[in-house]
Amino acid sequence: MSSQFVIYPPIRNVKYRFDFDIGYLSKSPCKECAHRKDFPGCEDDCQILDKIHTVLSEVVSCSRRG
Repeated sequence: MSSQFVIYPPIRNVKYRFDFDIGYLSKSPCKECAHRKDFPGCEDDCQILDKIHTVLSEVVSCSRRG
């Protein structure tokens, strides 16, 4: 039985963004959304939430967990 490993090249020129660099949400974008009547079933098609999730997925958290 042989094992196959994938060797990835090293990542270069990575610019890390930290949670304190991007800020925070002061209120939910859903509060004044035109599609509020469809809530909570509208989150899969929401472009604003998709952009927020994309930004947050690329951020390094600086909070300490106990």
